[in-house]
Amino acid sequence: MRSSFDLRSQNEAPSFRIVRLLSYLLLAGALACSGEFGDLEARNGRVGPRTTGTGGSAGAGGGSPTGATTGGGATTGGGTTTGGGGATTGGGGTTTGGGGSGMPPVPVDPGTKGVHRLNSNEYNATVADVLGTKLQPANSSWLGGEIGGFDNIASVLDVDASQYKRYFDAAGLIADDVFATAALKAKVVTCATTDDATCVQSIIGSTGRLIFRRPLTPDEVTTYRNVYTAARQQGENHDLSIKQVLRSLLSSAEFLFRIETDPTPSSTDKHPLNAYELASRLSYFLWSSAPDEALLAAAADNSLTQNDKLVAAVDRMLMDPTKHARLVQNFAGQWLGARKLPEHAVLPNVFPDWSPQVATSFTNEMYLYFTEFLKTDRSWLEFLQTDINFVDAASAKLYGVPAPAGTGPQRVEITTDQRVGFLGLGGFLALSSIENRTSPTLRGRWILSSLLCTEPPQPPPGVPELTAGAFDPALNVAKALEEHRRNPACSGCHKLFDPLGMSLEQFDGIGKFRTNYADGATIDPTGEFPPSNTYPQGVKFTGLKALSDVVSRDPRFSHCITETMFTYSLGRLIVDTDHPYLDLVQADWMKGTPSIRRLIQSLVLAETFRYRRGK
Repeated sequence: MRSSFDLRSQNEAPSFRIVRLLSYLLLAGALACSGEFGDLEARNGRVGPRTTGTGGSAGAGGGSPTGATTGGGATTGGGTTTGGGGATTGGGGTTTGGGGSGMPPVPVDPGTKGVHRLNSNEYNATVADVLGTKLQPANSSWLGGEIGGFDNIASVLDVDASQYKRYFDAAGLIADDVFATAALKAKVVTCATTDDATCVQSIIGSTGRLIFRRPLTPDEVTTYRNVYTAARQQGENHDLSIKQVLRSLLSSAEFLFRIETDPTPSSTDKHPLNAYELASRLSYFLWSSAPDEALLAAAADNSLTQNDKLVAAVDRMLMDPTKHARLVQNFAGQWLGARKLPEHAVLPNVFPDWSPQVATSFTNEMYLYFTEFLKTDRSWLEFLQTDINFVDAASAKLYGVPAPAGTGPQRVEITTDQRVGFLGLGGFLALSSIENRTSPTLRGRWILSSLLCTEPPQPPPGVPELTAGAFDPALNVAKALEEHRRNPACSGCHKLFDPLGMSLEQFDGIGKFRTNYADGATIDPTGEFPPSNTYPQGVKFTGLKALSDVVSRDPRFSHCITETMFTYSLGRLIVDTDHPYLDLVQADWMKGTPSIRRLIQSLVLAETFRYRRGK
C-alpha cells in the first residue's frame, strides 16, 4: 500500500499530506476486515439442491459463460441467476418448502455478509445525492466484480492500493467541486467562525451523518476535528480546513464501505440490524444510494424498525420520480440484460436496419416495460403476456408499426401483430441472438436460466460450435440445429432448450418479424417445454404467445424473481439456510396480486433483510 503514497507530488500542501496519511490509516483496518469477510462468502456460496447458476454456456449459440460475446455469441442478462428452488429439467421438477435434504423446516438463520464496498454506480449516486455534485468519478477503470449476475455482491467488491488511490483522488475532486459551487458549499459550511470548536463540531456532525449514513461517534468527531486543527496549523483558512475534513470523510472506510456490526462477531445467534443499518440496506436496495433525510429521521427515532413504517418507506421510495429508475437499471438492467444492449454486436451487412439509435430505443423500451410493472402494481404473472410496447421513430420502423406522435418512446398497445410481452421486445430478441443470426439455443437457455432459475447442464468438453456444415445456420438455423443434435454429445443438452427457442424463430436476430428463413424455407415456430412438475409429460405449443403462456403458468417463474431479487437486495448469494425464508416470502407475496412492489415489501419484512449474525 505504501506505493500509492509515493505517487504524491512534492508540491502538495502539508495539510493535504496530513489528510492523505490520516485517510490511509483510517482505511487500513477496514481493508483487512474486507478480505476476511470476503473469504466467508466465498466459502459459503450456494450449496444444496437449489444452486446458483454459473452462466450461459458457450454451446451452439456461441455465447460465453461470463455473459461476454465469444466468437459472435451473446448472452442476455449477464448469464447468471440464482437457483430455481431445486428445479430440474427433464423430469426432476421443483422442490420447495424445506429447501432440500437436511434443511430445517422453519427459518432459523438469517445469514451474514461481509463489509460491502460501494460499487461504481453506488458511489456516483451516493456523492450526487449527499453532496449535490454532478461529477461521476467512478468509471470502468475502477475495481469491480460480478457474481450471481450482479455487480453489487459484497464478496467480490475488494479494494487494493490502486483502487484506494482512485478513491482518495476522487474525494479531492468532489471536495473541489463542492467548494467551487456556492450552493453546494453552503450545505457543508453551515457556520464560518474560525477555530470555534462548536462550529467545527457542528459541521463535522451534520456532514458526517450524511456521508457515514449514521451519526458519528464522539471519537470520530474528535478525529475529524483534529484534521481541521492540523490544516489550520499548516496555514489553511477556515473554509479550506473544512474542505480537508470533507476529503477525509469521503476517503474513510465508513463512507466507502457499508459496515454492519455484530455484538459478538463469533456468535451465530441472530440479532436485528440497528435502524441505521436497516436504512442503508433499504436505500442501497431501492436507490443504489445513501438514505435520504426521511430515512435517517426514521432511523433516528427507531420507527423504521416497525413493519408499517418500513412498508411505508418502501412505497415512498418507489414513487420517487427519479431515484426509482436506479432499481430498474441496476436490478432489471442486469438481470434482464438491458445494460448490455448498447454494446451488443450486430453485423450491419446482415441486419442493415440495426443502428445505435435502434439499440438505444430498445434499451429504453426494456427499462420502461419493467417500470410499467414496478409502478402500476400489475401482476408479475402478466410480465410475459402484456401486449404493450414503448415505441419511438427508430423502433417503430423495425417493428413495422406507425411512428407515434411526440418525441421519445411512447406507450402503445397494438393487438393485431404477433408481438406480445417481454419475450417479444426487440431488445430481448436481439440480445439472445448472435451478430449474424438468431440463436434458438441462447434464447431457450436464457428462458430456463433467467426466468425459471433452472440452470441447464454445461456442455461436455470438445463439443463443436454450430458452424456451417451440411446446412448453413445463417441461412436456416433450424436445419443446422437438427444436424447438430445428431451428435450424441450435443443432443442431451440441446433437446432441453432448443425447442423453447424455436418457438421464437419468427423473430430474426434484431427482433424483426419474419415468416421465412434466408433460404426461403417456411419457419415452423413449434416449441416444446421440457417435463417438469407443472408439465410432467412436457407440452408442445406454437409461437411466442403460447410460449409466454406456458412459462407464465410454471411456478418457477414467480419463484425465480423472488430468488433473484433476494440476491440483489442483500448483495450476497443464496445459501441453504435462506430457503425456508424464501418460501415464507413466496407464500406472503402470492397471497394477493403478486406485484413487484408487494414482492419488495415481503423481502424487506423478512428476517433475512432485517437480521444478521456473526460468523
